[in-house]
Amino acid sequence: MKKILLVITKGELGGAQFFVLNLAKILKKLNYEIVVAFGDGEFLANELKNSNIPIYNFKNLKRTKNIFSNLLFIFEIKKYLDKNNFNIVHFNSSNSLFGCLGAKMSKIRVKTIFTFHGLSVLDKNYKINFIFKFFYKLFFKLFLFFVDKNIFVSKNNFEDAKKINLVKNGEVIYNGIDNINFLSEEEAKKNILEKCNIKNDKYIVGSIGRLAYAKNYEFIIDIFSEILKIKEDSIFIIIGNGEEKTKYEKLIKENGLENKIFLLGNINNASKYLKGLDFFILPSRYEGLSLTLIEALNSGVPILASNVGGNNEIINMEEEIFKVNDKEDFLYKFKKLIEDENLKYKIRENNLKQSEKFKLEKMAEEYIKIYNS
Repeated sequence: MKKILLVITKGELGGAQFFVLNLAKILKKLNYEIVVAFGDGEFLANELKNSNIPIYNFKNLKRTKNIFSNLLFIFEIKKYLDKNNFNIVHFNSSNSLFGCLGAKMSKIRVKTIFTFHGLSVLDKNYKINFIFKFFYKLFFKLFLFFVDKNIFVSKNNFEDAKKINLVKNGEVIYNGIDNINFLSEEEAKKNILEKCNIKNDKYIVGSIGRLAYAKNYEFIIDIFSEILKIKEDSIFIIIGNGEEKTKYEKLIKENGLENKIFLLGNINNASKYLKGLDFFILPSRYEGLSLTLIEALNSGVPILASNVGGNNEIINMEEEIFKVNDKEDFLYKFKKLIEDENLKYKIRENNLKQSEKFKLEKMAEEYIKIYNS
């Protein structure tokens, strides 16, 4: 059996962290020797300890532009690998990519794998100074030289990476999730309304995700008054936290939507509440392959997701995909999905069938093939 080190920058709550957690758990179940390494963050530490999976903290692995910290991490991981007999080191975040050089410097011969959980700054929808993008791409190309296998979570990301000459080769492995113990629709809805301090029934539009630039929740906040014209008893809830929280709170107040839009923060096992939503929305600027979108697919609720990253690979019905930041397209499809009961039934049945493509066991099988090749 291979001895595998899974590396990610931070152990905070997030999609890539859930990926690492789920992969580590199923590999352990299959009797692989697994260690998960990261910088700081309590979420992964607590979850992995509960599953009796060893962890290791690299003190210099941080989400930072400080080149000194990144260089220290290179030597820190080299020293760690020199003392431990790993066969595979699987990296899962941009700052962790520095560790590929440290892995190749180690006296222990290891196979290096890097999973792109999205293209981040290099995504075509990420608006930033082109000079910064140029140097970010340069960094990636340099350290990808020390990667033995590039993995992408969506075909869209892989094709875009080839178009910008970031990589020539790679494989696509879709993210997978384990079975979810959903609360009943009635119980989940009751819990959500209680968290919003609302006593009357409402049409709950919702999302689960980090309050971050990538997720683009300001798009929904800005057009929510238009949504209310279509469905006047609607509220919008977001489960998650992040660096854009203050910005979103200000936007909500400026639009007079304090009793209509609710930022509920992080909630443990948030996916179990999905059946309590009447509508799930993912308005992202860019994505890899969203785990929360896959979870929503399993719940059977109607979905509208932006046409970025792997969203249209998860959802195969055009009625549930809208053009990113296109207000008219979104509102037209939102209205149609609410009013057409036959379409809602057709979508529910299709989504449940489509969800079979994104199972944890299937994902693990594909990674094990890579590990053993």
